[in-house]
Amino acid sequence: MTDNRPTEDPTRTTPPEPSTRSQVDIANDVQAGLHKGKDADQQRQTTVGQKATQFDGNPNPESDDEGGVFSPPDDTPAVLPKKEGV
Repeated sequence: MTDNRPTEDPTRTTPPEPSTRSQVDIANDVQAGLHKGKDADQQRQTTVGQKATQFDGNPNPESDDEGGVFSPPDDTPAVLPKKEGV
């Protein structure tokens, strides 16, 4: 005789055991943890303003004398062809 039982699913997990605490208590703990995390995040983001001692670039920028060095040439025709139809 052959065994025709279906094989166990290897990806199936066992369900968690029921908690001894009520869902309200668990939810309160979660909310308290979120509140603590938010407070800690705000403390990390609070910085004291200080005057910059180093500059990323020239503190006295000048205009570009050559003009258009970084812009592509304008290749738009003087008269645009008219298109017919919709």
